[in-house]
Amino acid sequence: MTPIAAAILITWQRNGAYGLRLIGDLAPGQWIEQPVDGHAMNHPAWVFSHLNLYAAIAVRLCRGEAFEDPAEHAYGAKSEPLASIDAYPPRGRMIEHWTRLHEDGAAALRAISDAVTSAPNPLERWRTMHPTVGDMLVTLMVKHESGHLGQLSAWRRAMGLPRVAV
Repeated sequence: MTPIAAAILITWQRNGAYGLRLIGDLAPGQWIEQPVDGHAMNHPAWVFSHLNLYAAIAVRLCRGEAFEDPAEHAYGAKSEPLASIDAYPPRGRMIEHWTRLHEDGAAALRAISDAVTSAPNPLERWRTMHPTVGDMLVTLMVKHESGHLGQLSAWRRAMGLPRVAV
């Protein structure tokens, strides 16, 4: 395993387990609740839909596979949390997808080569800030996912739910 992949893998696996702990005690109806009137927070349905989208891209990047630009995707960077549960995949499917993507991502990181991590980022609009695939993987699999899981932790506290061990 490459050094960068080994470093990413540690957080990727921890985030995968942490994400499941953050939603493990939620009732189905809580997935879209907003705890602060007039202020939309990123609720679990949006967070998991959004992170699953970008996790799938990270896995494809690890494998050197093409992917669609997520800019206009329903759960992409321009999306907002919606109040309708019907706007999201079923809870069980989101959790299964999350688990599979984290398993696939771990396997892809274990198999990645230096040639892949040092290759130019295939999405031109990302290249300025993240010139290589390795740079982008750090962002997607560590920073991006950790940030949104932190939002989910804050959402839990605003909902009056207990802390979850990191």
